[in-house]
Amino acid sequence: MAKLTIVPKVIPIRNKEQTKEKLIQSVGEVLAEVGFQKLGVNVVARKANVDKKLIYRYFGGLEGLVATYGNTIDFWPSAQELIGGDSSTLRSMEPYVLVSLFFKRYLRAILRRPLTLEILAWEAIERNRLTMALEDIRAKTALEFFELMEEDPPQGVDLTALVLLMAGAINFLAVRSRIHSSLGGVDLQSEEGWERIENTIDQLMEGVLK
Repeated sequence: MAKLTIVPKVIPIRNKEQTKEKLIQSVGEVLAEVGFQKLGVNVVARKANVDKKLIYRYFGGLEGLVATYGNTIDFWPSAQELIGGDSSTLRSMEPYVLVSLFFKRYLRAILRRPLTLEILAWEAIERNRLTMALEDIRAKTALEFFELMEEDPPQGVDLTALVLLMAGAINFLAVRSRIHSSLGGVDLQSEEGWERIENTIDQLMEGVLK
């Protein structure tokens, strides 16, 4: 992972909103670079080139800043992004079609967010209150999407476990694509490779949920 470059001199910024945006952007960049264990108010403030007291003033502390970053579209796709248009159309879909669409859109959304992939990589080896805050945000987004499902899944299907399994697999492949051009014979650096994965998602969801 990239080596963190720290600006040694702190220069005050008067504009409150500009300062908040700098801190939100900086915490994401620092988190992607050093992970959760080494994340602290000092390093974030230096990266943003502001006084660390402003983290407490504007966000109540590091946890509040991380949570604010987690709610940005830069870090995580919103439910609206995953819905992608007319929600009434999605409500009319059969469960297997809707769930498959969710996972394919989710896959594409996180692939468009390189910092998010770095942070997910750190989450795989670290866990604390900061990682849990981001997990809660992701769970909320998924719940908002699945509220569109008007039909129940087939009897005997554990939808929660299915979502957990699929999201974990997608996260793994997306994170691995940062450093591996292929995995198991599937090209993770090409559109063809990801289309193979999307086609398999369709097949799996149809087999389980239809």
